[in-house]
Amino acid sequence: MKSWIIKYSEMVLTILISIMICMTRSSMAFGNLMYGLIILMTLITCWYRRHEISVPQSIRQYGWAYLGMLLCVLPSALISNDIVITTKYFFNIWVWKVLVIVPILLCIKSSRKLYAILSVFFVYMGIDAISAFAQYVLGYNLGPGGRAGGVIHGSMMGLAMLLTLAFPLALIATYDTRFPSYVRKSAVFSLFGMLLGMWGNQSRGSWLFNGINGILITLRYCFVNIRYILVLLVAVVGIGYAFSSNQGYVDRFESTFNISTDGSNLGRIYVWEADKQMIMDHPITGVGPGLWQKTYREHYKLKQETQDLGHSHNNVLQIASESGILGLLGFLGFSFFIFCKSLIHYVKSRNPYDLSIMVGFISYLFLFGSIDYTWGNSSGIRMFWIIMGIMIQLKINENNKGVN
Repeated sequence: MKSWIIKYSEMVLTILISIMICMTRSSMAFGNLMYGLIILMTLITCWYRRHEISVPQSIRQYGWAYLGMLLCVLPSALISNDIVITTKYFFNIWVWKVLVIVPILLCIKSSRKLYAILSVFFVYMGIDAISAFAQYVLGYNLGPGGRAGGVIHGSMMGLAMLLTLAFPLALIATYDTRFPSYVRKSAVFSLFGMLLGMWGNQSRGSWLFNGINGILITLRYCFVNIRYILVLLVAVVGIGYAFSSNQGYVDRFESTFNISTDGSNLGRIYVWEADKQMIMDHPITGVGPGLWQKTYREHYKLKQETQDLGHSHNNVLQIASESGILGLLGFLGFSFFIFCKSLIHYVKSRNPYDLSIMVGFISYLFLFGSIDYTWGNSSGIRMFWIIMGIMIQLKINENNKGVN
């Protein structure tokens, strides 16, 4: 048994993580089952290989940075009106959800297997997005405003935030020749599917942020291959024509910055105003992790807000409201550390992995995270940490190759 686990643990973990990627949005129960098996397999593997597993200094730095953030958030869980709820929520969101990165950083060292998981992610996102487009065309299982969520009863906003994470990363993988050909092909398929998915999902945030990312990333790689400029021009003209030919889409995009009559935008503004007051009343440690919704509805909800929103629709404000300025400083400090560490390495080596880490953090946590609470989305944050873990490990592998 021991020898089998030592020999095949990488392969088993690769398969389990790939299955979880494909199932976590359509079945949370099955996704949780896979997650539990992944953690169990990781613990067993680490125990059997405890004398040979070494944690590189760079990974330890990430770990210490994350621990620092946890220590900043922890007081808000221990000093609250309902410590049972806050400690449970703290463990679930801030500890349990990030553990999926551990098997990738400690147990899966093979670049081939990491690329395989990345390809699965791209193919899955393409299929998920195409299913959203099919739902929209067929008028099946649509949400408010005729918007599609993909897969089986998929969340509209859940799909939108993953589109904002996956689209720029697929673009980088398509452009950069350091990725294997099969990864690049899966990324191309994913891009095609996600363009259709954005049409069916109709998230203005994903339209705007992916448009900005698409232009900037293409401009970055056009210095390597001038043909990418042609790709950008064709894409802009094609997408522009498709949108302009549908007045409904034109109206929806124009409503992105409408803060006078658009109900969705106004709902967020009302919640953010309530957040401001909540933070002023609980500045140091907040109201406690997991208590935002209860506190908001009982004490801070404005009469104008009729959507009865369940969270802040903003990562920074949600964390500041629940964990105070102390927790917010921890979150921003951790994010700043990750970004700066990757930026320094990227300036030196121009590797696509550090670029993907920077783009992933900004896109998921701060771009789409400015209009939704992506940090607390169960399936989204799992995908985020899986992809970040893959990019970190691939970067380490490339650095080790250069040293050797």
